[in-house]
Amino acid sequence: MPKESLRDKLEGNKLDLSLSNLDTVPVKELALLPKATRLDLSCNKLTVLPDPFCTLTHLIELDLSKNSLSELPHDFGQLENLQHLDLLGNNLKTLPRSFCMLRKLRWLDLKDNPLEDGLKKNAGDCLDETQCKKCATRILMYMTDLDEQLEKQYQLKKQRKEKEEAKKKQKEEMERQQKRQEKKAEKERRRREHEARRAQEILAQNGDTSDEEFNAAQEKLKGNGGIKSKKVSGGWSCFLLVFMSVLALLLALLVAVDFHCTANLKDENCKLHWKPVRSQAVATTQAAKTSVVNFYHSYIESYLFK
Repeated sequence: MPKESLRDKLEGNKLDLSLSNLDTVPVKELALLPKATRLDLSCNKLTVLPDPFCTLTHLIELDLSKNSLSELPHDFGQLENLQHLDLLGNNLKTLPRSFCMLRKLRWLDLKDNPLEDGLKKNAGDCLDETQCKKCATRILMYMTDLDEQLEKQYQLKKQRKEKEEAKKKQKEEMERQQKRQEKKAEKERRRREHEARRAQEILAQNGDTSDEEFNAAQEKLKGNGGIKSKKVSGGWSCFLLVFMSVLALLLALLVAVDFHCTANLKDENCKLHWKPVRSQAVATTQAAKTSVVNFYHSYIESYLFK
């Protein structure tokens, strides 16, 4: 539509394009008329508003009634100066999330639209000026609450996604670390195999050593430390065996002497040497026993049964 024809329709700050059989909005031409703050596009064949329409931020009053709009642009809330909006008689079911940004909106008509339950309940009937003003207030509050709920859901979803990504990265890092350890172990195994082959080659060059001799030599080298430890532990075992044998012999000798002296009471050697020693040993044993019993009653029993 030529710019001149639009100017012809401009009366003051109102541009009337109603009943113009329009199926598209001449956004470029409208942008050149910032004076037209009141725009009437009612009773046309509009099914959609182009995204650039949201750049007409000079609009204060907009009439889109009796068209075939099924949705509004996502950035419709950029029309921040809009105060009066007529959407009567379209095919709108929902409003864009950005609708809550129309803070200056004071008048709204949503009659004769297949609105979802939440919008329909808050829109009311809009049968007069007062009801249309209440509609604007309630719809803005409803869309604001809806926007906050959607934002919370988005943040929760974002946090869950971040946690999942963190777990995934942690798992990947553990897998990489495991692969590094496996590579390190494989490298160490190959190094040992190489050293073993090298040693076998050297032995073969020096003395034509067979595999069995080479393996035996390796086992001998590995077992040197074990042999030394076995020698040390074997020495202690021999010492303990000799000590216990001597102790057993002494005990057997004392039992034999006591048996002999008990059977031969007239033996002078027994009277002179064994009996005094035996009496002293018995007395010492009794004294030790008495001391142990007294210690038990004085300390241990009183501690355990107090």
